[in-house]
Amino acid sequence: MNRVDEGFEPPDALVEWCRSRTFPLHVLDDEATVDLDWWNAHLKDAGHTISLRGRDLDGKVITEGRAIVQRNDLRPSSDLVVAQHDGLGLLFLCAAWQGSHESRRFTRRFPNVFNPHHREDEDPLTQITAILDHCSKNKSMPVVRRDTWSGWPLTPGVGVSLMAAFMWAVGVQDEGRRAQMIDQYGVSTLIHEGWLEDPSVTGFTTRRYRRYCELLDSWAYAAGTQPEIVEMWLVKRWSARLAQARNDVSAPTLF
Repeated sequence: MNRVDEGFEPPDALVEWCRSRTFPLHVLDDEATVDLDWWNAHLKDAGHTISLRGRDLDGKVITEGRAIVQRNDLRPSSDLVVAQHDGLGLLFLCAAWQGSHESRRFTRRFPNVFNPHHREDEDPLTQITAILDHCSKNKSMPVVRRDTWSGWPLTPGVGVSLMAAFMWAVGVQDEGRRAQMIDQYGVSTLIHEGWLEDPSVTGFTTRRYRRYCELLDSWAYAAGTQPEIVEMWLVKRWSARLAQARNDVSAPTLF
């Protein structure tokens, strides 16, 4: 671990919370209710050959209305995506899940992934699809860019959080660690606990993101759990703090 993080141990509340959580039940079954009509209308209006689907309460795949999408559905060749380009379809499914999740700090936003600076003879989706293909096929983070301040490749309409969700979905590995989702709520919890890093996810460089994943991995090892469960605790911890600050009597008693 980087020397800045030495001695930065997981909070006791995290360790205790993780003891009663399992990866299949609490991570893979983590669900969001997605407005399929909204997303598919925007996909059609934008000219994408992509259609998102979801499940009803009985688990049946449906194509319209409000539907359940679980984190387990965020995977290559998901049966909830019909798309000419699998990676691009999965990216939009990740965006729909994130933007609909009640515990995460995202608003419903349609990513404009077209390259505004493409050549006249170039497909405006080439830039984003090339990056998604690299992640999917090589299971590695996008090639570090030395000509950008952050090290991230140019991904029109796709920020750090959505890119991280996609990398998790396709199983990207970096230095033996799986790429992890990153949410502003979770990072805010880390800062509150004393992490000495940039508090804004949008300002995360690739180097800082790697340190974030390293920290999740270290805390998961110390707590005897998986990094995904640590990330979930961070997000829920901040959501609970906000609810308590608003004097919400129905706030979950997690901590």
